[in-house]
Amino acid sequence: MQTTRADQTVRVVEVDAGAPGDWKPLRGAAGIPGPVAEHPGFPDVTAYWKDAGVTLVRSYDWVSRLDTQNNPLSLFPDWDADPADPAAFNFAATDAWVDAVHSSGAEVLFTFASAIPSGTAPAADPEKYGRVVEGIVRHYARGWAGGPERPIRMFEFGDQPDFGLLHFSGTPEQFFEMYEAFASAVRRVGDELVVGGPSLAFPLNEDDPFREGFLSFIRERDLPLDFFSFLAFADATRDPMDFPVVARELRGLLDSHGFADTALMLSYWNYLGIPTSTAPSEERAAFQAAAAIYLQDAPLDYAIFFRADSGADPHYDVVDPAGIFIEGGDSDEQAVAFSLIGRAMTGRRLAAQGSDESGFACAASRDGDTVRVLIANFVAPEPALAPRASDELRFRVPYGTKHVEMAFRLPPQREGLASAGVETAHVRLTNLPWKGQPVSVQLHTLRGEPRAVAAHEVSDSGALEFDVPIEPQSVILVEITEAHIR
Repeated sequence: MQTTRADQTVRVVEVDAGAPGDWKPLRGAAGIPGPVAEHPGFPDVTAYWKDAGVTLVRSYDWVSRLDTQNNPLSLFPDWDADPADPAAFNFAATDAWVDAVHSSGAEVLFTFASAIPSGTAPAADPEKYGRVVEGIVRHYARGWAGGPERPIRMFEFGDQPDFGLLHFSGTPEQFFEMYEAFASAVRRVGDELVVGGPSLAFPLNEDDPFREGFLSFIRERDLPLDFFSFLAFADATRDPMDFPVVARELRGLLDSHGFADTALMLSYWNYLGIPTSTAPSEERAAFQAAAAIYLQDAPLDYAIFFRADSGADPHYDVVDPAGIFIEGGDSDEQAVAFSLIGRAMTGRRLAAQGSDESGFACAASRDGDTVRVLIANFVAPEPALAPRASDELRFRVPYGTKHVEMAFRLPPQREGLASAGVETAHVRLTNLPWKGQPVSVQLHTLRGEPRAVAAHEVSDSGALEFDVPIEPQSVILVEITEAHIR
């Protein structure tokens, strides 16, 4: 509901505190949670991960690469070695990362992929590749060769194989053979272990060998596919509804190919994924919160935010701009938003109305004796509102001395992306537990300490109403608790 007053636009946010439901487990992340022996300068962000309730962390890049060629930093550095020999593996760095993730309370999604961009070749011997995978899975799922105490149960194969030569230089058929070796190896370790892939870079490219072709191969060989994974970023659209749009298409694709029971995983998401893309931190934070709210109603089973750390990446010797902490571990607006989102999505989900699909989004929860309302007010930048010439994005990627031509389909441009210009949220709550009692209302924003608003008293029917000013490119978490009167 939206009403206009003389000097402002007001959005009514209605929350029914008496209608609890469940949150989808979409609070995944990727990143380095703290310092390790080789990199003592990494900031410790474990406290933020705990506060945000991170449930699943995807391994990536240097942390757990299994190269298909000899590489001293790979999990299996010498392909002439015997996979039955524990000494043939290079587990130490990965073990330290796994232990750090587990210390935050999250599970690990272990991804098998090569060391890009130097090691993109397919496995020369898929059968041996499978035996190497089996050794790694036994280490992390069964404790073989001194594996971690807490077992890993989810394993993914592939990382953007459709991104041309930059990620996989073999044929689709060679990729499929490697998936078969991977899935068979994981199943040999345990039928209860979860397998999936291929983490598509361009999930909307129709009739792609790594999309439809991959699913056809899985069906023909009767291979397990517990989840289907893909990546999505909004550099070219700046639209927080992109992720539900892509998810709906992929859910339909899976169902039409006979994979109705296969879960759908958004294995990486963020506002910007291209290193040269830029936006103010508060704009990225507002997008992040609005998108996280929209994701809850998308046909997704898992979602992993890239990346919930400082962005320090020793694999490429760069600081990835997707990181949400600045050097030294201090938080910026994105890190604060990450924490506010997690706190808002703790406990039971409450029915909340008032969101639109233009960046104003709301969600609510009850966690014990606390009711929370999360409000995001993202405003798409003007260039994103200009009409597109095409929904196909073409670009060239440098690869050695050559350039690789790439093209992928974007979600259709939406007329409803333009902001409605909301300046105030009129919060209206019903069925609160503190009937006829005073309550404390605190507002948490992207900057500064939380502040209390004027004292409130819940009506005898359990209702409460108040206004919350909300600027463009902002996120506000409202926390309501029983007031303690001395």
